[in-house]
Amino acid sequence: MNTELEFLIKIAKKAEKISNEKFSVKQKGCENDLVTNLDEKIEEFLIGEIKKEYPTFDIVSEEKNFEKKVTKNCFIIDPIDGTINFANNLPLWGIQICCYSGGKPVAAVINMPRINEFYSADEGGAYLNGKKISVREVPLKNALYVVDGNNNLPAYLKMHKYSVNRRNFGGVCVSMAFVAAGRIHGAVFRSDKPWDYEPGLFIIKMAGGATMSVPGFHGGAMNEEFLNILKLETAKKQNTSNIFVLHSLNGDTTKLWGQDVLDYATSKAIDFHMPNFPIRAESSYEKFDEILNIYLKSKQLNENSIVICHSIGNPYFIRFCREHNFVPKAYIAVAPGAVYQYPSERNDYIVKVKSQAYLKLEDFKFGKKLKNVYCFYSDEDDGNLEKFTRFVSDFKAKEFYLKGYNHFDGYHRIYKIPELIKLLDDIL
Repeated sequence: MNTELEFLIKIAKKAEKISNEKFSVKQKGCENDLVTNLDEKIEEFLIGEIKKEYPTFDIVSEEKNFEKKVTKNCFIIDPIDGTINFANNLPLWGIQICCYSGGKPVAAVINMPRINEFYSADEGGAYLNGKKISVREVPLKNALYVVDGNNNLPAYLKMHKYSVNRRNFGGVCVSMAFVAAGRIHGAVFRSDKPWDYEPGLFIIKMAGGATMSVPGFHGGAMNEEFLNILKLETAKKQNTSNIFVLHSLNGDTTKLWGQDVLDYATSKAIDFHMPNFPIRAESSYEKFDEILNIYLKSKQLNENSIVICHSIGNPYFIRFCREHNFVPKAYIAVAPGAVYQYPSERNDYIVKVKSQAYLKLEDFKFGKKLKNVYCFYSDEDDGNLEKFTRFVSDFKAKEFYLKGYNHFDGYHRIYKIPELIKLLDDIL
């Protein structure tokens, strides 16, 4: 056992004690993603221990250092991989760490305390609770595999012709550890977050498995044949479009037309994102900027993204684009009346929220740089027609006027927009 592995084992076991403390859960910012106070506390503890022992090494970690890149000498930390499992008292989660030295991984651990399993590896082999382990080969039709990441159903369907034996454990560390232990035969992670896959891939490799790590595909398998099949059928295509739906003031977008877009994206194997923004009186631009910036920094929001905004999301997004000098592939504005300030006798949270959203002259000027801009509006509120048509001219938008549209209710919410789905098809 090398000194790096001895160190990882020591600190991962100490971190296990923190995981037994009382925890609280909060939304991480990205949709369907949670973080607990113990994720943060474990990460802070591990970083502190590493800095004392390896002060010159870089640190890449999920909560504090997610923007950092893997370097020649670094530690890669996921304080709790499988946080949703952890938060719901499901035992399938782990504390995982990988150490790079001299430009290659030299040690890794995955500690899964709730099932009393501690996986470790160095260049001498892979171990489960101190006993050496290895991958196990089976006939291809009997292979059991996992595909983790966004929008995985199309990948699973493509794999049916080889094997229908799929599983999902809710934690990448679990999938990869189980490959190394010979319990399953392939594991794939389709997102490019090194703290999720680096420890597990090294442990699989040291257990005699085949591994591959390229953008959109980080996998380990029982042999090269199965790994190549997984790469062929499940790798995420690079530089392809994804879809973002941003902000309904009343938080009802998912239930209504957002679900329509989600169904479309799923059918086309396109990644779909709907950030979980605060609603009503809490709908501040500052929070909008904080949450959306997570996607921008992680490059999920990028120049290939198609962004669909509703209501207050329109002025917020235009301001966000100007402040971050960001231009998406296409910007679709649904009911963008909130872009403009009009006198109002109301004195409620809607007026207070909208007062944060009115754009400045520099925002309008930047708006001219946006490409492929589209505006959907209707006659459901005659007082807004001027705002909608003004948006078309101010942002050089192609207009979709939904005259007499029967999918609006009394609160201008839209249940389905067939024209929007057709437009997405054209853009893609």
